[in-house]
Amino acid sequence: MTNTPNLALPYLAAAQAQKHVTVNEALDALDGLVQLSVISANLAVPPGAPVEGDRYIAAIGATGAWAGWDDSVAQFSGGAWLRLIPQTGWIAWDRDAGGITTFDTATGWTALATGTATFLALSDTPTGFAGHGGKALHVNGAETALEFVVPASGGSGGGGLTKLPVVNGDFEIGDITGWTITTGVAAVADWSTMTGYDTAGANATRNGTYVFSGGEGGSAQAQVTAFQDVDISGDTSALYLVTAELLKNYQDQDTPTITFEILDAGGAVLATTSASKTDGQVGIDPVILNLARPGNGATARITLDVDRNTGNNNNAAIDNVTLLGSGIGATPVPAPDALLAQSPGGAAIGIHVAEELLAGLSGASAPSTITIPGRAIVLGVSTRTATAITGASSYDCGIAGELSKFGGSLGIATGSTNVGVIGPQAFYAATPIVLTANGGNFTGGDVRIAIQYLLPSAPTS
Repeated sequence: MTNTPNLALPYLAAAQAQKHVTVNEALDALDGLVQLSVISANLAVPPGAPVEGDRYIAAIGATGAWAGWDDSVAQFSGGAWLRLIPQTGWIAWDRDAGGITTFDTATGWTALATGTATFLALSDTPTGFAGHGGKALHVNGAETALEFVVPASGGSGGGGLTKLPVVNGDFEIGDITGWTITTGVAAVADWSTMTGYDTAGANATRNGTYVFSGGEGGSAQAQVTAFQDVDISGDTSALYLVTAELLKNYQDQDTPTITFEILDAGGAVLATTSASKTDGQVGIDPVILNLARPGNGATARITLDVDRNTGNNNNAAIDNVTLLGSGIGATPVPAPDALLAQSPGGAAIGIHVAEELLAGLSGASAPSTITIPGRAIVLGVSTRTATAITGASSYDCGIAGELSKFGGSLGIATGSTNVGVIGPQAFYAATPIVLTANGGNFTGGDVRIAIQYLLPSAPTS
């Protein structure tokens, strides 16, 4: 070998004459490469009057003294151009562009995003922030702070969220455009600015002016219900989510409820879940409902209901309704808790236990955040009542469409357990576990669930 492997610096040969020539050649190369800074990466023709030490990245289609040197570093040294051939991982400062550029043998030189950033600091950071399910974090339009927003339509081919077309989901049109009224009247009086929701404090974060409400302003209408259908027959999501805000202005009065259903082409309900704000507390609750897509799901139906229980005015409402599709493309394979077998090519089968505490149970049902992965072979789902359940006489553990698949009429007392074994069954889409209340809605309690399954994986080489 006559040159070093990385920078191609010339080695001194044994008993070599005029060693200074080789050493100086290596020093020239080092002088050009260390702390690499080029005048420009856009020239295809060498400049007319270079100065000793000038360095450029020869652009594609280089000519003259740089002919055939595309993407090489050209250094003017000793009155001539010296070619330095880049390798993957080289970094240079491009003075002309005012930024960093990096080299890869597969793609050439690529400029990194540079420049002065307008975003300098965070402002209006909330205290006790609990998060916003289903929303993405981005810099606001003024580039002064971060905010949570619903992701833009389009989603990601690698499993990101896709915003699906709910019409007038934030109700800022000022009427009920896009929604079908099934109970109550389609009057502007059923949409309100409600003074209590325009004040500071707990209610200050709600979106815009209008909300979905019922019987506002002393109306005789005790309840308003509306629904909207979204066609999902052409969508490829494995999991659907509805995000919304449930608003309450006075304690122990009106009740807002949002229900999410997936229907088949004939209108039959395949899966359903809902949430209500029934705790009698003033303020806003962000909610997120999720349903795994049944194989023949064709329509996502969102139903809104506001029930006026007491008082002359409507004191509850719903705002910011969004439908999201998730799970597009490949789903990462979770690491197994124990590897049963693995082939030389990387194909394997692992045994897994996924566990979650479903805390503060409320409403008719409670879906899990963890899911049975697609292509999993489920052995069973176990449960333990960690904190006594209130509001229900018992509960079922299952999945959408099979609510007691892993156990029915399960105990509500602290310490009650169930091992819900089934004949091993393959699942072909991500599927959440659903706990369903019997004899009344959940009003409290915690249940720990554990999904026990086998998961095969494909060869890796």
